[in-house]
Amino acid sequence: MSAAPLSGTDFSPLLRTDFTDDAAWRALLEEIEQSWLTVMADRAHEGLSVPELLALVPDGSRYPTLVVADRETFAAEERTLLLIDVQEEPGRTLRVAVPDAFASVLGNLAIQNQSFDDYLESGSLGEDGVYRLSDRHRQALAELRGAQGTQDAQGVPSFARVRGRVPGPGNQRG
Repeated sequence: MSAAPLSGTDFSPLLRTDFTDDAAWRALLEEIEQSWLTVMADRAHEGLSVPELLALVPDGSRYPTLVVADRETFAAEERTLLLIDVQEEPGRTLRVAVPDAFASVLGNLAIQNQSFDDYLESGSLGEDGVYRLSDRHRQALAELRGAQGTQDAQGVPSFARVRGRVPGPGNQRG
């Protein structure tokens, strides 16, 4: 069975290439923020390699990355997703921890706030090659989430204050 080209969507496709565990797939979908994704669970994608997946990307695609739920996503104890660079250097890959770093990385790539280079050269990849958020980054995100919907005494929306710089790609001092 050959796979048809991917749809021309503004959102990065989440491609399922491993179909061995439907319960794990459903759990993954519950774990991740899907608003910036187009979920595609097509058996025609089963087992496809990075070059084969890239060949499915339509000309003029606007999404910066393919998100892949592959064999490794479901085999390891820690859930990770494979991100494939579509625009800068097609075919480069980055594996990110779910849910730890996934939403942050995908969002930053989507709005071009960060690049694959930023993540790959950040020094934040574990020995296993997986990108995870630093404790400081997690703390800053928690403070931001805690401030959502809060207001100051005058009724003006307030935001969390994070002292110092939040470490992460693009935030290193040169």
